[in-house]
Amino acid sequence: MSPIPAHSLAAFGLFLRLPGYAEVLLKERKHAQCLLRLVLGVTDDGEGSHILQSPSANVLPTLPFHVLRALFSSTPLTTDDGVLLRRMALEIGAIHLILACLSALSHHAPRNPNASTSVSEPQISSCHGGGTSEEQQLYWAKGTGFGTGSTASGWDVEQALTKQRLEEEHVTCLLQVLASYINPAGSSSPHSADGSSADSRAQNSSALPAVLQELLSQSCLIPAMSSYLRNDSVLDMARHVPLYRALLELLRAISTCTALVPLLLPLSGDPGQDEEDEDEEHCEGQTSVGMLLAKMKTCVDTYTNRLRSKKDKSKGVVKADSSDPEPEGLTLLVPDIQRTAEIVYAATTSLRQANQERKLVESSRKVSSRPKPLSILRSLEEKYVAAMKKLQFDTFEMVSEDEDGKVMFKVNYHYMSQVKNSSDTNSAARSRRLAQEAVTLSTSLPLSSSSSVFVRCDEERLDIMKVLITGPADTPYANGCFEFDVYFPQDYPNSPPLVNLETTGGHSVRFNPNLYNDGKVCLSILNTWHGRPEEKWNPQTSSFLQVLVSVQSLILVAEPYFNEPGYERSRGTPSGTQSSREYDGNIRQATVKWAMLEQMRNPSPCFKEVIHKHFYLKRTEIMSQCEEWIADIQQYSSDKRVGRTMSHHAAALKRHTAQLREELLKLPCPDGLEAASDEFSLLLKELPNQDAEKPGGSQDGPCSEGQL
Repeated sequence: MSPIPAHSLAAFGLFLRLPGYAEVLLKERKHAQCLLRLVLGVTDDGEGSHILQSPSANVLPTLPFHVLRALFSSTPLTTDDGVLLRRMALEIGAIHLILACLSALSHHAPRNPNASTSVSEPQISSCHGGGTSEEQQLYWAKGTGFGTGSTASGWDVEQALTKQRLEEEHVTCLLQVLASYINPAGSSSPHSADGSSADSRAQNSSALPAVLQELLSQSCLIPAMSSYLRNDSVLDMARHVPLYRALLELLRAISTCTALVPLLLPLSGDPGQDEEDEDEEHCEGQTSVGMLLAKMKTCVDTYTNRLRSKKDKSKGVVKADSSDPEPEGLTLLVPDIQRTAEIVYAATTSLRQANQERKLVESSRKVSSRPKPLSILRSLEEKYVAAMKKLQFDTFEMVSEDEDGKVMFKVNYHYMSQVKNSSDTNSAARSRRLAQEAVTLSTSLPLSSSSSVFVRCDEERLDIMKVLITGPADTPYANGCFEFDVYFPQDYPNSPPLVNLETTGGHSVRFNPNLYNDGKVCLSILNTWHGRPEEKWNPQTSSFLQVLVSVQSLILVAEPYFNEPGYERSRGTPSGTQSSREYDGNIRQATVKWAMLEQMRNPSPCFKEVIHKHFYLKRTEIMSQCEEWIADIQQYSSDKRVGRTMSHHAAALKRHTAQLREELLKLPCPDGLEAASDEFSLLLKELPNQDAEKPGGSQDGPCSEGQL
């Protein structure tokens, strides 16, 4: 049993000073008696039971704030009492306390920490345990399932989720209080075509204290709202419906007040706001609450369209799951997001038009939404991201049906037999979850010049996917393209997706202790390794995006040798360093042969354009990288222990690099990119061309089982 938080008791004592608060509190007489007893240090509920064991226990932590919300809602701004109440709430520090609690519970600092506040930030107790000792700090990556092999839980998942839920309940209540302070009971909606909405906003502005806009703009409110709005996962929104509905209520309230509408636009002092060369819309896309809400609306629109399309195209019977609460929550949330986005857009558009009329001189500044030409982007990183962004998530026709209605595959697919043998019956929960996952993937996949993830799903079946991951920089996998086949089984999400590596050199290369040469991906979150309970697949908290990020960051690492069970103990020793270096040498030559050369010569139809642009944009970097790898391996060719195998790896790498050079020189400029000058080709030719070894001089294949 958790005691009532200290900040709730402090808020209760402060709010009692507001006129009318006590009267509203007494409407909840039983709860009010329990709260008053706790404030006085009495734990008995008056009936012989402990207060924290009474039915009121779950209500008490947020009761002071719920009562304040009810008070604001019952006292409209059109009355003198309403205006006086809001002015007094500011003067006694009630709004400052609410914002301080919001900062602590949402874990977002104020935009201006030095802003004057009359109430110090409350101390919120944490459920986290003590610090980890040096003995407990593990070298290997969490989630790979490799290390001590322990299956004991390292932390209490249920306790962490309970703490998160309680904090979320408080944040939800705080947002509702702020909404009722600004716009009691949602009394006015600015979503109308005539001038009444503008008049309503102006009326609210005159009734609210003048200092409110400055206070809110300097507080944690904008960072917190922006953080929640940046969540482009419909799956996650469905798990936090009350929080998002409270947030949307607050956004609608802000839209009713002309003085507060600027909070929905880029604020002064935010990154990018003072750069004159940045156009207005570009800055807004980075920091504006209004733009983030518009993007969220796009996400839910995509989700509903995909779900509707899935239902229309599905020939099987969709089973409804009456025990699943998600449909009802999303049914309420999706139209709420759409309506709020329209209201916010109307309010911000009106404000922009008013500003433009007052500032005709500044109207000459170019406001264009067209992307900047690649030729003026400042770095290879920007060029790469700009070129590859639209290619990250797309559909591709992988499956069709013959005249008899049997499934036919148009591409090679590892799980072909599972798909053909699966039932035509689809559960509503599975279809909905796949639609949510697809929307998340369409907006949240990692993208950078150093490493990116690309996904293709079938045009009509979201349960059939292919993934391409480019190897992270500073690893033996750097710039290689690794393809995976993915299938979501019939009982998904109760069981994890099935993932198989296709880039295996015809089952000849084991690229990693976690990646077998038959394509098996050994990862705790996929339940293919007996890891700790919190590392395994959880239908409520795990997602396919987490699987992809785990493969990218926990498997494709700088020193994959130490992912092998027990090998991490040799990290830092001369023997371990030599073995790791030898292992990396083999992975490097295999990456060039199979993840570069083979991908360029025989690209997957799903990722043909991705592979072409990837190698074209990074061709100079890749050649420099290969030459560095050769030089690094050659310096250990005379080592007594690993010299022989390192010489073999160097010879194979030289041979593959020479072939890669020729392939890169033949690459045409992809559509949509500006043709590079001859400097790139000249630079490729100027790089030292290592002589290829004789055919019998080395082996291309992987190390022996003992070395791997």
